[in-house]
Amino acid sequence: MKSNAPGQLLGYSLQFPRTLYHLLMCSPGDIVCVEVLGDVATLTSTGELRSEEDKSSIRSNPITDRSTDLWKTFSYWIYAINDGDLDVEKTQFVLYCNHSGREAIVNRFNSAESEFDAKSAIKFAKEELHDIKPSHEIWKYFDFVVNDNEALLIKLIQKFELEIGNGAGFDEVRNEIQRLHIPKNNIEFILDKLCGWVLRVVNESIAARTNATISWELFHEQFAVLIERLRFRELIDFTLHYPIQKKSVQSQMNTRPIYLQQLEVIGLNDEDLLQEVSDYLRASVNRQKWIEDGIIDEEIAKDFEDRLKRFWANQSKRIQLTEKNLNEIELGQLLLSDCKSRQDNIRGVSPPASTIPGTYHALADEPTIGWHPKWETLFKRRDDFGNAS
Repeated sequence: MKSNAPGQLLGYSLQFPRTLYHLLMCSPGDIVCVEVLGDVATLTSTGELRSEEDKSSIRSNPITDRSTDLWKTFSYWIYAINDGDLDVEKTQFVLYCNHSGREAIVNRFNSAESEFDAKSAIKFAKEELHDIKPSHEIWKYFDFVVNDNEALLIKLIQKFELEIGNGAGFDEVRNEIQRLHIPKNNIEFILDKLCGWVLRVVNESIAARTNATISWELFHEQFAVLIERLRFRELIDFTLHYPIQKKSVQSQMNTRPIYLQQLEVIGLNDEDLLQEVSDYLRASVNRQKWIEDGIIDEEIAKDFEDRLKRFWANQSKRIQLTEKNLNEIELGQLLLSDCKSRQDNIRGVSPPASTIPGTYHALADEPTIGWHPKWETLFKRRDDFGNAS
């Protein structure tokens, strides 16, 4: 059974990403409102108004020359001006559309900047629609706008702006969030949380029979909360999305880097080493992606490594003093086990399970730490500046 419901639902729901877009664009003292002075509108602290009407379609351009949506929009604006709800001198009239189309009347209106341009655009509209009859569904709107209120339409066109979006209206929001220097990996988190918040605020206002308005200050407060939450978000395990390739594991097994040699010295066999290689590679991928996406920086990563090294040094001394009955291989395995079981965090958040053992292996590969009691003799130790000692 065919239904217009999906298209109508998109039309209403489009107002929520558009509201969020307006909030991201506005300034201190501004107020964004929904279904008050247009579908979505921004009232600035200086009294200027940006009144936007949103038109959408699932398949095609909803504002063609003969579309009802186009002429109803201009008719609404002119009624609002005549009724004193909108001031043509202080209002920017925006028509947002989620699909592009061929060059048409609305584009002529959009490009008109002067009175002469506006008159030329109206003349073009009359010529294009000269065959419209009173029985046509757009006639009453077209006639009211172009014939009955041409002088006002000339002023309105000079304050008119057409915005073409895409689909559900979220791309423009993502761009604005990214413009605020939010790392790409966190854009969807911010987008989802803010959209949910906007939906709740608007619906609660409407249910309470009050105007759905959101001030810049209220939005800024919510945005600041999310940024703070972002700082303590769970560290993403990127290896779930970028699995470690078998050839990478095999390459490590074939080349036997220093961290693997250190593990072999304390008796780990190839089966044991496969897990250690996996931890090493996973930790390396995550560290790189966390830094690239701005989740952590080099300073935070270095602090994490320093804490692990301090724990290793303390455990090494404790084991040497308290486990005199163990041989060197057993001492090394115990130290490795203690360090791999270490509970620590990065920026107050517990990292994926591979992070601590994988980071220890990276330190052992330099090498600045080791497992065997005589690791410094077996492997040339390097200090914090990379110099052999």
